[in-house]
Amino acid sequence: MTTVWLDVGADTDLEPGDMKRLDIGREPVLLANVAGTIVAVADTCTHEDASLSGGAFDGIFVRCPLHGSRFCLLDGKAVDDPAEIDLEIFSIRIEHGRVLIQLPS
Repeated sequence: MTTVWLDVGADTDLEPGDMKRLDIGREPVLLANVAGTIVAVADTCTHEDASLSGGAFDGIFVRCPLHGSRFCLLDGKAVDDPAEIDLEIFSIRIEHGRVLIQLPS
């Protein structure tokens, strides 16, 4: 199986504390800058189908705008009810100032 990395922009496009939604393949992805580290998780809340990019970004967490579930952006863990299922996380690497995300197989 071949690993595919997609260039999603410059590493300077997201300031610390910023996040944005990317439409990659079948699943929207939330790209966030957590204190200088760029991470990527599934953008859809696992409790309801709300876009997390419309939620609140606080430290290492994002809060769902619909029912308030919080997820850790570093590992995708659901930390507050009503969500009980963790978010999918995506591998990221930075090459020559560009952010690359590994596409799901």
